[in-house]
Amino acid sequence: MENADDAFGKIGETRSTEAKQGFEDAQSRFTDQPVKLGQILQQRGDASDEQLSDAVERQSVSGCRVGEELVGSGDVRAFDLYRALAAQRGVSFVNLLLSPPDPNLLDPEDLNFYLRHQCLPWKSVATTPAYVAVDLEAAAAALKEKTGQAFLLYQTAPLDILRTVQATFSGTLTDRARSSLWRRTPSASARDLLSLPKRAFFALACCVILAAIFFFPGAGLLTLNIATGVAFMALALLRLLSVGLARTAPPAALSPRGQIPDRDLPLYTIMIPLLREAEVLPILMDALGALDYPPAKLDIKLILEEADEATLSAARAMALPGTVELILVPPSQPMTKPKACNYALSFARGDLLVVYDAEDIPGPGQLREAACAFEAAGPQLACVQAPLAYYNWNENWLTRHFAIEYAALFDLLVPALARFGLPFPLGGTSTHFRTFVLRKVGAWDPFNVTEDADLGFRLHEQGYTTGVLSTTTYEEANCQLPNWIRQRSRWLKGWMQTYIVRMRQPFRTFSTLGPTGFLVLQIVTGGFLLSALAHPVFYVLLLWIFFTGVSPTDTLGPLLMVLLNVSVLLIGFSAAMIAGLVGAHARGLTGLAGHALTMPIYWLLISAGAFKALYQLFFKPHYWEKTDHGISTMVPLYIARARRRRPPTDKAP
Repeated sequence: MENADDAFGKIGETRSTEAKQGFEDAQSRFTDQPVKLGQILQQRGDASDEQLSDAVERQSVSGCRVGEELVGSGDVRAFDLYRALAAQRGVSFVNLLLSPPDPNLLDPEDLNFYLRHQCLPWKSVATTPAYVAVDLEAAAAALKEKTGQAFLLYQTAPLDILRTVQATFSGTLTDRARSSLWRRTPSASARDLLSLPKRAFFALACCVILAAIFFFPGAGLLTLNIATGVAFMALALLRLLSVGLARTAPPAALSPRGQIPDRDLPLYTIMIPLLREAEVLPILMDALGALDYPPAKLDIKLILEEADEATLSAARAMALPGTVELILVPPSQPMTKPKACNYALSFARGDLLVVYDAEDIPGPGQLREAACAFEAAGPQLACVQAPLAYYNWNENWLTRHFAIEYAALFDLLVPALARFGLPFPLGGTSTHFRTFVLRKVGAWDPFNVTEDADLGFRLHEQGYTTGVLSTTTYEEANCQLPNWIRQRSRWLKGWMQTYIVRMRQPFRTFSTLGPTGFLVLQIVTGGFLLSALAHPVFYVLLLWIFFTGVSPTDTLGPLLMVLLNVSVLLIGFSAAMIAGLVGAHARGLTGLAGHALTMPIYWLLISAGAFKALYQLFFKPHYWEKTDHGISTMVPLYIARARRRRPPTDKAP
C-alpha cells in the first residue's frame, strides 16, 4: 500500500510538467501503457497465471477490461487492481483513507459530478488543483469540460471515493433520500398524509357515517352492504378475467432471453436493502453468484443501516467480490426501506437497476431477460416485474395460503394488467428499472411503507409503462402468524397511503391514469382495501339474521339479505379459489385444493391486518414494521448449501 508521503512526493515530481502540458499530455500518458497490467499484478502476487488467463478468456466474450473481469470474479481486490493501474500509468496511487481530500475543496453543489465520474478534488499544489479518480481517461475528459484549466490527476480506488463521499456528504445524501420527492411534488408524497386537520376531518366523517347508520339503520347498513358487495364483485370479476386470459394465452416474457450478446449487455445495478438480515445473507449472495450475467457488469449495493452491526459484520466476513459495495445509511426518520433505497440510488452506476430483498433467490436468467425486455420494448417501458413465489410454500397452512395468493397475483392478475398496458402495484422486490427514469420520476416515496405499490401507479401517471417477466424470484414465505400479521399490516398500510395520495386530486389522477387505469386503481387498491376491512361485516350481518331472524335493514327482508350476502361471499371466494388454484397449478404446486376451502379463515386474518393498518395509519403512519426472515425450517438447508459454495475469507475487503 502506498502511503501519503509517497503520493505527495510524486506530485512534486510531476507537477510542473503536467501543469504546463495540461490535459493533452496527461491523457497521452494515461493511454501509453508499455507495461502490461497482468505483469504488474503477477509481480506483486495479486494474480496468478491461471486467473489472468481466465480473465482474458472472459473478456473476449463480455467486452469488459481484463481488470474489471479480475475484480468481478473476486480474483483480485479492487484496491490492488487500481494500485497496479497507477503503477502501469506512472502516476501516484492515493489512498484517501490515509490522505483524505482537503474538505474545503469538496462542494455539495458538485456532488452529482463526483458520483457520476467517480472523481474528487484532492489537494491544491501551489496554484494547480489536484484530483483523484477511478477511471483516469473518463475523468480527465470530464474535468477538461468542467474546468477548462490545467489540473493534476491521480489514481484512487472506488471504495475510497465511496467512503469519502459518504463521510463528507452524509447530511446532503440523507436529505435527498428523505425529501427529494416531497420537495419537487408534494402531492405525490405520503409525508403529510394525515395532518391533524385531516385526521379531524376523517374522524368527523366516520362519526357522521356511524350516526347515519344509528339513526337510519336500514339505509345506512344497506348502503354499506351494497358498497362492500360491489367491491367484492369487482375483484371477483377481475380475478376471473385474469384466469380466462391465462387459459387462452399464457403470460410470456416481453422478449426472448439470450438475444443480447454479453459484450452489449448494460451495466446492471443490484440494490439489496438489509436490516437485521445476517442469517439469510449467505443465501442471497449465493443466489447472486449464480446469476447468468457477466460479473464484471454488475454493480451490487448491499444497503445497511449504520447501527446494524450484526449484518455489517456478517457482510464483511464474506468473500465479496469487488463489484459489491456496502452502502451505510445514517440514522434518520423515517427508517424505511424506500429511504434506504433512495440513499443508495445516488451511488448506482448501472443503466438498469433491480431491487431484491434479503431472502430472495432470483432465477439465474432474470437480469438477462430484463435487459432484453427493455431493449425490445423501447424507452417508454420504465419497469418490469418478475413473478414472486415461495420455496417453502408447503411448510404449513399459512405458507400454503400465501402461495395460493401469490400465484393468483403474480402469475395471473399482474400479467393480465400488464398485457393491456394498465397500471398495477409493483411487488416490492425483483422490480427492474431504467435507472434514469427512476431518478426522473423522483424514485421511491420514503414515507410510503409499501413504496412499490405507489411507484407502480406514479410511473403510469408520468407516461411510462410497466411490464412483466417470466423468470421467477423465490422467497421465504412467512410461516409464523405474528410475523405474518406485522408484514401484512405494513403492506396494507402502504396501500392505504397509496390510495389516499392518488385520491387527494381524483380528477388529476383520472386524467393521468386514464379511465381504465383509474378503474384499476379503484378495484385493485381501493376495492381490495374496502373488502379487507368490510369482510367481517358480512359475517356479522349473517349471524345477526341467523340468531334474530330479523333483517337489520328496513328495506330488505331477512331472506333477501341472506341471499345477497351469501351470493357475494360465494362468488368472491369462488373467484379467489379458482384464480389461486389455476395459478398454483401452472406453477406446479399440488395438493392445495383442500386448503383453498379454508380461504375464509385466511381472509379474516387479512382483515385483522387491515384493521391494524388502519390504526397505524392514524397513529404511526410511517412506522416500518420489520418482517423477520430466516425463520423457516428450510432456511438452514439453504444456508448450508450457500456456505459450501462461498466459504468465508480472512482477506480484508
